[in-house]
Amino acid sequence: MKQSIVILLISCSLLLIGCTEESKRTSIEDLGMVSSIAFDVANDKEMKMTVSVPHPTTELPKNTQTYSVDTQLIQEGLVKVSSQADKMIILNQLRTLLFSEELARNGKVAEVIEHFYRNSTVGNNVRIAIVKDRAEDFLKAEFPDKPNIDTYLNDLLQPAHHTSFSPFTTLHDFQYSESNPIYFSMTPYLELEKESFKIASVALFDRGKMLDTISTKEALIVQALIGKGKLPPLAIKLDEPSDKEQLQIQLVKNKVKITGNRNIEAPKLKIALNLQGTLYEYKGDKDLGKIKEYKELETEVSKYVKKDVEDVIKKLQELEVDPVGFSEYFRMYHKGRWTEELSKKIMVSGDFKVTVDFKLLNTGALK
Repeated sequence: MKQSIVILLISCSLLLIGCTEESKRTSIEDLGMVSSIAFDVANDKEMKMTVSVPHPTTELPKNTQTYSVDTQLIQEGLVKVSSQADKMIILNQLRTLLFSEELARNGKVAEVIEHFYRNSTVGNNVRIAIVKDRAEDFLKAEFPDKPNIDTYLNDLLQPAHHTSFSPFTTLHDFQYSESNPIYFSMTPYLELEKESFKIASVALFDRGKMLDTISTKEALIVQALIGKGKLPPLAIKLDEPSDKEQLQIQLVKNKVKITGNRNIEAPKLKIALNLQGTLYEYKGDKDLGKIKEYKELETEVSKYVKKDVEDVIKKLQELEVDPVGFSEYFRMYHKGRWTEELSKKIMVSGDFKVTVDFKLLNTGALK
């Protein structure tokens, strides 16, 4: 009897070793390494999930394959994709998540992002973006000079100086702002143009539900208020709507100081913005070789930016969102639990006093 048990144990061990060795032999050709996923609204109950899977070889005419399925659950959708792709779908190389504006306005984004955030095989640096119209169209787009859409999307959503008005939101960023009562989420908003993608604006969220977008110029102001040290180039028309006096400024340095009066019932905030920049181009009547007119230009730019800041704050108050985190200057002196309602109260009823001091470091080509 004992001999039979020993033989049985040895046989089971050999079988287990055989299974282990089989799993180790899985080659890269048998894996479908997802690089990007796009989510759209399919119907009242289901999402349309489009998955982009790059090929490990270049033998096929297209180096990336896309698969679309309708599903209520993300994991269920991935299983459906596996049956289409005839490969084992894995998420270890996931880099981009795209959501259609319709899905984002329905409030589905937070639920999907939380699912991926809790998946240990997915990195926290996966980039997130909202797109105009159908998200699947972005993964299925074909551009002659951009053979790999996944690489193009990933590069576009990486932080760069010329697009630093964008928040470049990652899984971790979105999850953090959604779980923090102080901050409200922002993501880049992409549009599909004829032969490229474009970060056209920035989407604002209120607890997982997209409310609206702000322009790239307004998003630049938000980044300045958050305290971003270096900002993208700023185009200014001092006498809008005419084109008589125009400037192109390369902002070099930004410093912001925000203080609150600690009174939640009658909140007052002071915002002092100090900007330094290089004048790359100027078109107008001023003789910038004269110190007086040079200083006049600095004063006019300060007033221009001050009005922009006030307009952006007013818009955020109307939307009742605070992507800057103004309420932090009250929470740090508050005893007790801080809530989202208190953050909105500070934002909506806050009395904001803005001062802007702009200095030109030097001039470039002048007209």
